Amino acid sequence: MRVKVKYFALLRELAGKREEDVEIDEETRVEELLEKLSERYGERFRDYVYGVGEFRGLTLMFLLNGRNIELMDGFKTRLRDGDTLSILPPVVGG
Repeated sequence: MRVKVKYFALLRELAGKREEDVEIDEETRVEELLEKLSERYGERFRDYVYGVGEFRGLTLMFLLNGRNIELMDGFKTRLRDGDTLSILPPVVGG
């Protein structure tokens, strides 16, 4: 099965692309997809996604088909064929 991943800001630079289709197994969770992508794109990608290392305290927003995964099962949310996961930097304003 395939899911689309959309990258924004620094992740776009680290992945070298705006988006990609990723082949995953059935019953794959968001956390497993992120691990697969971290293995592909390296330690800096992983640190940015998880808010560790030089990116300590950074909190990204993960939208699955436009819906925040925090409103579902968080990183345990299961993916389905054709889903789109958008990974966005924190939004600040005032």
